Amino acid sequence: MIEKLKIPLFAIAIGLAGLLVFPILMESDYSDPGADKLARGNTAYQQGEYDEAAGWFLQAAKLGDAEAQYRFAMLYRDGKGVDRDDSQAVRWLKLSAAQKHAESQFELAKLFDSGRGMDQADPATAVFWLRQAAEQGQAGAQLRLAVHFAEGRGVSQDESKALHWALQATRSNNKEAEPYLQNLLKRVKAKAEQGDAKAQFVLAMTFSRGEGIDADLKSAEMWLRQSAARGNSEAQYHLGSFLASLDHGRQPEEAAKWYLAAAMQGHLEAASAYGTMAATGNGIATDRHQAIQWLTKAAEAGDAKASSSLGILYGETPGFSHDDNVAVTWLQKAADAGVTKAQNNLAAMYALGRGVDKNLEQALSLFRKAAEEDGKAQYNLGIMSLRGIHVVQDSEKAAAWFHKAEKSGDHKAYLVLALLHHLGRGLSFNEVEASQWYEKAAAQNEPDAIFNLALLHYNSADFAKAFRYFLIAAKNGDAQAGNLVASMYQRGQGVSYNVEHVVAWYRKAAEQDYAPAQFNLANLYRKGEGVEQNDKLAVSWYSKAAEAGHAQSQNALAYMYALGRGVTEDQDQARKWFNRAASQGLEISRQNLALLGKEQSGFILASHAIDTDLRASLLFEEPFDLARHLDIYTTP
Repeated sequence: MIEKLKIPLFAIAIGLAGLLVFPILMESDYSDPGADKLARGNTAYQQGEYDEAAGWFLQAAKLGDAEAQYRFAMLYRDGKGVDRDDSQAVRWLKLSAAQKHAESQFELAKLFDSGRGMDQADPATAVFWLRQAAEQGQAGAQLRLAVHFAEGRGVSQDESKALHWALQATRSNNKEAEPYLQNLLKRVKAKAEQGDAKAQFVLAMTFSRGEGIDADLKSAEMWLRQSAARGNSEAQYHLGSFLASLDHGRQPEEAAKWYLAAAMQGHLEAASAYGTMAATGNGIATDRHQAIQWLTKAAEAGDAKASSSLGILYGETPGFSHDDNVAVTWLQKAADAGVTKAQNNLAAMYALGRGVDKNLEQALSLFRKAAEEDGKAQYNLGIMSLRGIHVVQDSEKAAAWFHKAEKSGDHKAYLVLALLHHLGRGLSFNEVEASQWYEKAAAQNEPDAIFNLALLHYNSADFAKAFRYFLIAAKNGDAQAGNLVASMYQRGQGVSYNVEHVVAWYRKAAEQDYAPAQFNLANLYRKGEGVEQNDKLAVSWYSKAAEAGHAQSQNALAYMYALGRGVTEDQDQARKWFNRAASQGLEISRQNLALLGKEQSGFILASHAIDTDLRASLLFEEPFDLARHLDIYTTP
């Protein structure tokens, strides 16, 4: 019988051994470096194998995987695969939330809200994590944050922010958000209608932005006025901004009134706005004392825009006492806070050594920071590249900066882009493009653009267009253009010959001390063209221009002395002035000197003087005056 039992007993032993070995063989190797631990954990979880999921999530969580930390925390919260332990859930959620995992931030906030896993509830910390998650678009966090703001739980009650986050939750497709938003709106409207100034302001801003209701600027203004009249400083400030806006017809006088009302309640932005209006004379009479007083109050309390405005006033604004050291102090504060106007102007101070030691490297750094959005800074970087100031000269890179500046609304870039196309520098030579850019600049009353546009048409023999633009420039007080207008009347270029206009325009330009016009007017008196012939007046005008270094006038004045016309004959004076003109390279003066030496007449005179050089000092000026060309803010 024992023999009969040997085989069955052996088989049973093998079977039992197999049962003992099977779990060992089937146990997961969580330390496998090649395994995708998070994926394995997710698969196990979906199959309901929570112990297995916990093992895989733990391994991935220890390696810093934010999603695995979140998943492992949820197992502790729900008691799946591990004993329920809210404190462990909090621990792992904190690690994941610190890595900006939105779901972890939301779940952690809920635990802080309820006090699970900690000694007591902490609504303030809950709000912190709700905001972190909400800003990443977590819809549940957005709605819950709205509730906190509406109820003032863990944060100061703020129905405006409650509405904002409820609206964001609605836009994130949170199904519970829309009814909550509408109920919140009804509550705010009811309070507003009962005369609650804060609710009136919230309702005004809601109508203004169209948040949860159709945008309605009339309703927005109505509620702003009611709230402002009840002394709400935010409403007073926003009503001032509304009234000062170009979009709303600009009522600067009333805007100033509301800014002042808010400023007197300590509203910093209103103080800054009112100070700026006092500085610029917008809405109220210019008042330097009031400007400095209110801007300083706001700036000292930390308002960066006010600091920027003070820096501009002390550094650039006409009518204010200037102090570069004080200007730099305020500009630096504003620049550190990211105000691009301040960064641009501070960069200019470093570039020019005003109020600080000259430092072109620092200037470039500040220009680059500001140039992320500021057109003037983009323009200034264009100048630095165009002229090779502390950077490699690069006309193409300069052109790219000028294009950026133009797109940012800096109108000074129009003229430069026109010049670059006109001369083929950094951009293709293209007179059509040049003309279009000149026209844009001319529309901004840029005098050099008007002149260059006229000159482009003049050199293309389109005299009618040239005359039109020269006349515009001349009427704006451009003496060089006035001289050309007179010349075109005299020659019948683009306009009929008109000797009265010839005389009038030469005289106007001459009286502006423009030497070529003085020469041309003297010629009219010498010849009696359009005026009564008068050698003495001719000599008078030749003398003015000659003393200013005008070679053709020096030659003509020498001629008058040589022949005793309008002046006592004086060969020495004639020789002196012929020599001066000749030394400037005027060939006819050299010929006249030879005639004078041989006591011969037949002197040669220029009949006409015009200057048709392109105005492009930004490209060719030597030495280059950086201060003259930098684009800076001169008023706040």
